[in-house]
Amino acid sequence: MFKLQRLEITGFKSFADYTEIVFTGNGITAVVGPNGCGKSNVSDAISWVLGEQRAKTLRGGEMKDVVFQGSRNRKPGGMAEVVLHLVRDDETFDIDENELEDIDETLSALDETAVDVDALEAETIDETVVTEAVGETADAHAEANGFHADEFEVEKVQAAQVGSVQTVERTIKTKRHWRPRAFALDFAPGEAVSVTRRLYLSGESEYELNGKTCRLRDIQDLFAGTGLSGAHYAIIEQGRIGQILSAKPSDRRNLIEEAAGISKFRTRQRAAETRLESARTNLGRISDIVSEIEKQANSLRRQAGKTRRYIVLQEEFRVLLRQLFAAEGSYLSTAIESFEKQLAEAIELEKSFAVKVAEQEESFREATQRARFVEETLAEIRRQHADNALERDRAEREHRYQAEQIVNLNNRSESIRGEIEAIEQRLKLIESELERLNDEDEAESAEADASRQILLEAEKQYALKLDDARKIEDELEAHRADLMKQTAGVGRFDEIARQLEANAERLTERLHGLEREAERAAEAYELFVKEAGELEASQIADTAKLESLQAEKTELIAGTSAAREKLRGSEESLRNLEAEQLKTRNRRDTLSELDENRAVYAPQIQKLFAAQEQIGVRLAGVLADFLNVDERYEIAIESLFGHRLQTVLVDSIEDAKTVTAWLERNAIGRIAILAAPSLSGARTQQTAFDPVVANVLGVSHDLLAKLNEVFPREMAARIVDSARDADLTSGETFVTLSGSVVTPAGLFITGREVTGDQPNASLLAFKRELSGLGTTLIALDEEILRARAISDEDGRVLASFEEKTVDLQSLIIKVERGLHGLDIQRSTTRQEIDRADRHKKVIAEEQRQTVEELEQVRVRTSEAAENRSEAERLRNDAHNEVERINALLAAARAKSDEENAAVNEKRTLAATSGERRRSVQSALRRVENEQKELESRSALQTLELTEIDAKTGGLRESTASIADRIAGAETQKSVEETEIAAAVGEVTEARQTADAMSTELADLNHRSADALNERAAIEVRQTEAVTRLKNVNEKCSQDLNTQLAALIESEALPDEFDLGACRENVDDLRNKLEGFGAINMLAVEELTEAEERLLFLTSQRQDIIDSIASAEEALREIKERSRAKFRDAFEAINTNFIEFFHELFGGGKGEMTLLENDDILEAGIEVVAQPPGKRLQNILLLSGGEKAMTAIALVLAIFRYRPSPFCLLDEVDAPLDDANVGRFVNKIADMSEKTQFIVITHNKRTMEAARALYGVTMQEAGVSKVVSVKFE
Repeated sequence: MFKLQRLEITGFKSFADYTEIVFTGNGITAVVGPNGCGKSNVSDAISWVLGEQRAKTLRGGEMKDVVFQGSRNRKPGGMAEVVLHLVRDDETFDIDENELEDIDETLSALDETAVDVDALEAETIDETVVTEAVGETADAHAEANGFHADEFEVEKVQAAQVGSVQTVERTIKTKRHWRPRAFALDFAPGEAVSVTRRLYLSGESEYELNGKTCRLRDIQDLFAGTGLSGAHYAIIEQGRIGQILSAKPSDRRNLIEEAAGISKFRTRQRAAETRLESARTNLGRISDIVSEIEKQANSLRRQAGKTRRYIVLQEEFRVLLRQLFAAEGSYLSTAIESFEKQLAEAIELEKSFAVKVAEQEESFREATQRARFVEETLAEIRRQHADNALERDRAEREHRYQAEQIVNLNNRSESIRGEIEAIEQRLKLIESELERLNDEDEAESAEADASRQILLEAEKQYALKLDDARKIEDELEAHRADLMKQTAGVGRFDEIARQLEANAERLTERLHGLEREAERAAEAYELFVKEAGELEASQIADTAKLESLQAEKTELIAGTSAAREKLRGSEESLRNLEAEQLKTRNRRDTLSELDENRAVYAPQIQKLFAAQEQIGVRLAGVLADFLNVDERYEIAIESLFGHRLQTVLVDSIEDAKTVTAWLERNAIGRIAILAAPSLSGARTQQTAFDPVVANVLGVSHDLLAKLNEVFPREMAARIVDSARDADLTSGETFVTLSGSVVTPAGLFITGREVTGDQPNASLLAFKRELSGLGTTLIALDEEILRARAISDEDGRVLASFEEKTVDLQSLIIKVERGLHGLDIQRSTTRQEIDRADRHKKVIAEEQRQTVEELEQVRVRTSEAAENRSEAERLRNDAHNEVERINALLAAARAKSDEENAAVNEKRTLAATSGERRRSVQSALRRVENEQKELESRSALQTLELTEIDAKTGGLRESTASIADRIAGAETQKSVEETEIAAAVGEVTEARQTADAMSTELADLNHRSADALNERAAIEVRQTEAVTRLKNVNEKCSQDLNTQLAALIESEALPDEFDLGACRENVDDLRNKLEGFGAINMLAVEELTEAEERLLFLTSQRQDIIDSIASAEEALREIKERSRAKFRDAFEAINTNFIEFFHELFGGGKGEMTLLENDDILEAGIEVVAQPPGKRLQNILLLSGGEKAMTAIALVLAIFRYRPSPFCLLDEVDAPLDDANVGRFVNKIADMSEKTQFIVITHNKRTMEAARALYGVTMQEAGVSKVVSVKFE
């Protein structure tokens, strides 16, 4: 536990100058002073230096507000600094530092084993080199929670995946890592401790512990569990005593946690939960990656098998495609030559028809022109007739319209004459009204002019009086301004004198402070020089250690490379075996598929087996399926039996008849059917000494007997090496190993039979290969197991080397970081040395300037006294002159008021007369406007009547003219009808002539079109042939990468080549190839890469699972310890609270209760308080004093359980009456034996209990000073 010795404040809030407050060892220290003098700034300074980060708690808007903001006579400060000096006593806390170290080690281990999932998701790592960026100032909140937030750092990362060992420098945006504290906080009893916090206006902040730069978390760890950190129940700021009760239950529990000493555990709990959540997120992400890669690997395995089958079919397809292109090219070239001859003949025929058509078209054109001329004449006659009819109809409509217009105009004329008579009568009445209004206007105008003239005379007199009064006022204001100027001069000289006196005191005090500051600067300089030497020695030792580790790392890398080469060889062998296994399995699958589909047999055999269910007979197979012939005899047996090897075997004679009947009905081809009742049983043994065919077939005895019966000649034949070994005199048939057959009659049959419908040349070899592939696969499986065991062992050896390399690399990185940290510390120390040296120089310069300023202040003080005497004399003269002018101004204002009353009376009379005149003039204007409007309407209607009469006369004349035109139109109509009839006859004759010639021309055109179509058809066929040849050439170049002409010359087609069959085979193979869909030709290589990556990610996922288990274990341990400590603290503090509440209230009931929650660490705390004689259900219903006493009882209960080094109470006794203040003082006096109490108060009872009294004043506006009194 610590005791408070003294507090140094410089530039903090109102403490502009260096201020030192020395505290006694025990007892109560009171801080007093008037409101606004800066008492609470002492409390804020202690909270701030202990690490308070909330500007609102410090009664500011932002943290810069704690720097001295300036005053009327002082400029703002540039820095705020508070130094808290304490000394360690014999009291100890029961916080187990070993527990915290264990948890810190666990959190550090979690960070070291964390997996960077973002890097795993990237396909490659960009190799870049960046400059390490290390900030001196860390985020204060991050530091408080045990994190460091370097934005970037250069880190050498050992690639831990198999197949890639390289050390690269890459940019890592690091997450916040747990960084254990760098300071030893276990101070010995009697050891002095100083805590410093410094803030500059630029925003930079510094923390120092015993003069050394430290982190905020180091300071918080130092005071954790003492009541001075976190909830800091030992510092009760102004107004906070009531907030303890009004706070939320979850916030109130923070006080108990701080007293229980679990705030450090809370910090580590948050760190563990953060890591646990991050690990679980990473696990989900990497599991998704593993799942995705597993799907990809499975897909690649299928693609690899598909790719191999595709390559086999593609090669067969190319062979057939060459034959097809060569055949089509030859055929199309011949066809093009034939089409050229046919085209020449068709062109000659087309030309002859073209000449005949031209002659007939000329005759048809002349007849057509004659018919068109006659039709145009007829159309012109009909058009003229239509125009005349239209004109006659238009004249009749115009005649009817004009008659109606004459009637309407007569009606309108009668209406207008009636309106004109009514207007003339109204105009006579208006003229008499105008005469009367003009007489009234003249009378009212004369009266208004007389009233206005009287008002002007009165206003002129009033203006003269006002002007006299205004001049007197201007003179008065001038003398008043002079009086204020002289008064201000006297005040200013008084203020200057006070300021100079205060400046002299300030400069004298500042001079003493600079002397003390110079001593501290010299001590700091020596301390930093010593620390620089120690850091240099540590750096030399770590550099030697790093060189040793680098040498060891080189040896490990060499061993790792050798192990990797060995692993690469074993993996290569394993891949080769797996490739061979895959090739063999694919071959077996292909052959099995062909065998199941009977694709190796003749087409009629395939069709028969396909119809097996339709026939209703079980087909046991073909004869070749039951033979087991040695490879050396295969050619001989196939040559001897030939197509008989495809004899279909059935179970009975009835089945054979059924199959034969079906074959006769469907006629699918010629097939041999054999009834073999028993096909199973022991097989015959082959013998090399008696190479008779019956002995080499390897069939069952029953089947052998049946074959001897069916094929006696073939079964009795002997196998010889060559035809020369055949003995014709024996009467036997011989067959050679190469396939030649020799009969007893001397017939030699040699060579291999080649047929177009035989898909497989060696049926027995096919059967043998299919059987042998299964045996080969079993052997390959055993070899792969052995190779995989060797590869796994080599992988474990390599992993061991890599693990050692990674561990060593981690150690190297740790040492390098340590060296980097030492570099930073040395750089920081050098900066501190330079800063201390500059500080010393600055202090010396400030001392010199302070002495000069003090001398200047004394000179200016004497000058200010002389100036004040002269200003006082001038002020008295100005005051006498102002009194004289005031009397003159009062008399002038009385006269102007009398004139104003007379002017107002005359103004009222003039306004009344003017209003009567305006009323008469308004009536006169209204009547005049009405007269003008009626006269205008009369003139317009007279004009309209004249126009109607003129228009009526014109219409009567037009109507007579139109009637004459209608009568003459009937004669013209009969003449036009005669002309139209004659023209129609001429048109009919011309059309008949043109139609006859058109029929003849159509016949010629039809025959010419047939010739043209024939020529076009030949051209189309020729073009199609050329296009097909061009397409074949392009497809040949595209598919085979060769020219068609070269292919035709080089490709020799067999005599029995069938183009249609070849095309069908090509289409069939093309469909099969297209049926494969998309083919990934790199599937095999991609499969290998995917399996390697899958192995690496699986190991990374296990690392994350292990880290989650470690984080959960650490979190469980933290919570168990925290629950135990919190439960013990709560029970003890609750007991103390019950006791203190009873004592302070003289009875009643007060206790704390935990709100129901599954976890005690999350349960809120409710305070129940019932003063004597009251039954309150809500604590907020307590009076202000009762709330304060209840909160004090709770704070004292916490202090009894966990005494704090000191306690600062800011006006907590303000709501209390004298009786309660006495109880409060008695309690803190009793507890002051173990705890220092600093009380900021206005209460005299509290002051009386104090052993030392500090008074805070503001002799200079805006600047606080401290005066101390110590009571013996």
